[in-house]
Amino acid sequence: MIRRLTKRERAIFILCVIMAGIYIGYNLVVRPVREAFLRIDRDIGAGQRRLAKTFQEIRKAGSLDKTFQFYEQKFKQSRSNEETMASILAEIEGVSTRMNLQIANLSPKRVRESELYNRFSVSLTIDGNFVDILEFLHILQSEPHLFDVEEARFDKGMRAEATSVKASLVLGKSFIH
Repeated sequence: MIRRLTKRERAIFILCVIMAGIYIGYNLVVRPVREAFLRIDRDIGAGQRRLAKTFQEIRKAGSLDKTFQFYEQKFKQSRSNEETMASILAEIEGVSTRMNLQIANLSPKRVRESELYNRFSVSLTIDGNFVDILEFLHILQSEPHLFDVEEARFDKGMRAEATSVKASLVLGKSFIH
């Protein structure tokens, strides 16, 4: 037998039911929705950071493309192997003439061809002041020439001058197909 609740007990019961409803509603609805919103906010923040990083990489790629195009233009072989070798020989002779160095022997070597590039090598013998020969090499290795020194041999020999040497050099340069 259930007895009837008093007004006060009914108020307390209704308050307890409301409190239980609020608690259950908070734990079943509000908390999961709030956590989902926080997770979505974190995901959005992580996505924005990744997007910013990607945009930065895209900007870098644009500048790398410009750099690549610059060097591709500089090292792209647009002429035949014979014409390219002739221009390399002329380039070396031009630098030696500007520096007043006499080349005793200048001979092209065989072009080494690979899948991506052609390697041109030139053998030369030059007599002169050691410091002038080093400056000559420095100029050929710098912009705009960009030669590689594959071999270098310096012989003083029986020369009376202490600074005069005979240099046997092999210079190389690669061009992209």
